[in-house]
Amino acid sequence: MSNTNTAENVTEIQSAKVNYNELEKVDAHSIFPDFFTPGERSLTRRKNRHPDCQGSNKYYIPTEKTLKRLLSWWMAPVQLQTFGLHGETGTGKTEMLLFVADHLNEPVYMVKCHGSLMPEDLEGSRVLMNGETPFNPGPAAKAYASGGLVIFDELDKVNRNTGAAIHGLLEGKPWPIEQIGKTLTKHSLCRIVATGNTTGEGGSEFYTSSQKLDDALRSRIGWYRTYYPQPAQELKIIQKQFPAIPYALAHKMVLVGNELRKLRVGDDGKGIDDPIGCIFSTRTLVNWAFHTMVFGKDAEWREALDFSMQGGVDSDSQEIVDAVLQRLLGLDLDKPSGEVFASHAKK
Repeated sequence: MSNTNTAENVTEIQSAKVNYNELEKVDAHSIFPDFFTPGERSLTRRKNRHPDCQGSNKYYIPTEKTLKRLLSWWMAPVQLQTFGLHGETGTGKTEMLLFVADHLNEPVYMVKCHGSLMPEDLEGSRVLMNGETPFNPGPAAKAYASGGLVIFDELDKVNRNTGAAIHGLLEGKPWPIEQIGKTLTKHSLCRIVATGNTTGEGGSEFYTSSQKLDDALRSRIGWYRTYYPQPAQELKIIQKQFPAIPYALAHKMVLVGNELRKLRVGDDGKGIDDPIGCIFSTRTLVNWAFHTMVFGKDAEWREALDFSMQGGVDSDSQEIVDAVLQRLLGLDLDKPSGEVFASHAKK
């Protein structure tokens, strides 16, 4: 097997006109004005936007501390460990990574992890085309050979064989691609990150598809926990995306989400002894606001809430959830949304 590190038969990121590897120094304030003051620090990013860049959610508002820790890891001369984000569903793990990559003009290569993902899926495959079978590289192989951000999304869902196969990738070791008889050396602009509801410890009560990852794999990842946004931050998200919703009503919606989360993850977001089976993430909150607008002013407000959250409520927790809704929203849930809007617009 050849030990040549080449993008040949794997990927090409250079064009005759554009050098996508050219870097530039920029003031962090110019990219992330809400989180850095002018001259506070400089960042390095690609000067030219790569064709494999992905747009991020324009309404997303990152948590400042997590953003700054991720950028510190990103800008380090080397990344000794894979950067992992773990936490409850809907805490913005993947959105954070896409947000940073988008603002740094970084190409993104997503690997969706699941129990059926096989090691060869990371490499790529040969596809019959015009009587020939050219090699079609997988997302991880593209980034490894030519640079970019590899996201192992929901890594704690991966099976043992595939988990064992990525040990070397997480360390940046040479990667033999048996299908083409070549070995890839990790590109200097390749970064590898991961997300998960857990850190791979196994035995999660709510995330039952999360696997127990072997200790060798877990030790190669530096895990950073994500939490649901603070109420003030969530209120900004709703106001920014749905300005027609009255402030007083948006405030109530955020309060509902936070009260239900406390019953699941506690005041500090780290869990409690007897959590309820109810998921009310920022995603749920946004869905509630969205469907309130979509269903229209004549629909009972409860319809939008039930549509958005009932799929995440266990039957044995329904009574607790209903009690919270009754306490915080009273009769408003059973009124037409237009009437609820009108009453809260006066406050």
